[in-house]
Amino acid sequence: MGRTEPSVGRPPPAFRRDARAKKAKATINKVIPSLLSAHPRARRGINAAELIVAPNAQPPSKVGNGAPSPPRLVIRSCDSLIAAHSLLASPANTTRKVAILNMASPLSPGGGFVNGATSQEEYLCMRTTLLPSLRDEFYRLPEIGCVFTPDVLVFRDAEGEDLEKKDRWFVDVLSAAMLRLPETEVDEGTGRGRYVNQKDRETVVNKMRTVMRVAQIKGVQKIVLGAWGCGAYGNPMGEIARAWRRVLLGGGEGRARGKKAKVTKSTEMLETWEGVEEVIFAIGDSGMAGAFTSAFGDGLDWADEGDNGDDSADDENNAEEVRVKELQDRMDELQLRISRAPNDRMKSGLQAVLAGLKSQVPEQGPGLHRGMSASEDIEDSEDGGVSDEDTPGEEDEDDEEVYEDEDEDDQAPRQDELEPNTGK
Repeated sequence: MGRTEPSVGRPPPAFRRDARAKKAKATINKVIPSLLSAHPRARRGINAAELIVAPNAQPPSKVGNGAPSPPRLVIRSCDSLIAAHSLLASPANTTRKVAILNMASPLSPGGGFVNGATSQEEYLCMRTTLLPSLRDEFYRLPEIGCVFTPDVLVFRDAEGEDLEKKDRWFVDVLSAAMLRLPETEVDEGTGRGRYVNQKDRETVVNKMRTVMRVAQIKGVQKIVLGAWGCGAYGNPMGEIARAWRRVLLGGGEGRARGKKAKVTKSTEMLETWEGVEEVIFAIGDSGMAGAFTSAFGDGLDWADEGDNGDDSADDENNAEEVRVKELQDRMDELQLRISRAPNDRMKSGLQAVLAGLKSQVPEQGPGLHRGMSASEDIEDSEDGGVSDEDTPGEEDEDDEEVYEDEDEDDQAPRQDELEPNTGK
């Protein structure tokens, strides 16, 4: 017997994008202004937002003997706001300062939010009062620096539904951008991507160190990070994971500041992030989270999500289906953007990102080809999972827009313009 009810298909990517853009404009013009009038704390947070450029390392505490313990490092397959809320959920945590890294666009406040884009930054702007704090005067964001916004109000849930007033909550946000489309190559030994230029590798480490320094300066005790720049900005997952390890746990060669500063391995090891108790890497895509964990190495623990019982195998299969569908969505939107690219350089950069996403799709993934050619097997991305929402169901960097390239004289980003991403 055939179906008794007509199947309900998913609207095409362009339709969904237009719907998101319409909701974004309503959020900016109506929802956020009304919320700010009702929540003075959120309004004060916007006014207190500040751009911090190239902060210095904090001197170690002289209390007690020995270096302080490094923060606890955890990875979770969820979006950044879910991870942050879990840190605030316990009554014991009411005095703990929690912050999120907004993997931001370096060129435009909110990235492609008003155009219906779906990377982590856009999801944060859809669900919180972050956008008004990202003032035009802060942009272009400096290569080494970030915007700190305290007391950002979260007023929507992960499904985009409005929260009741009693369920709304506050979190601090650090907005910084990762390198955009750095030059990469495939490591013949591992088959994985890596930076061509050592300078890019050092810039990434300095960007990450800046985020942690600002968090430390502002008294943040728990922070949610992500696979920063591993989506549309084309940064290799392994490079980003190893850079975070180097910053959080030490190791590698640092780069000191100052005319007479001498760089040594021990200099970098001095930054122990005293006061920061816990770091969560929120990566919505479970496959990406696993790859990130493998590249990071020892010291990063999976969060205990509870016992899944006899349903664990089914859950894994469902998660894989969701992951493949999200990859297809992301690839479809990239294909559309490639067809509209104003120049060959931008098209080439987007095609490189597309190739990276294709490599993550299983050959026999659920509904992989849908009767299309390999070049057509793609759709729109929803967010961040790689980072914080760059992943499926999250606001990941993987889904971030590279539309910023079109804002600068229709030229793709020059290597000297690259900056810390997220998301992007």
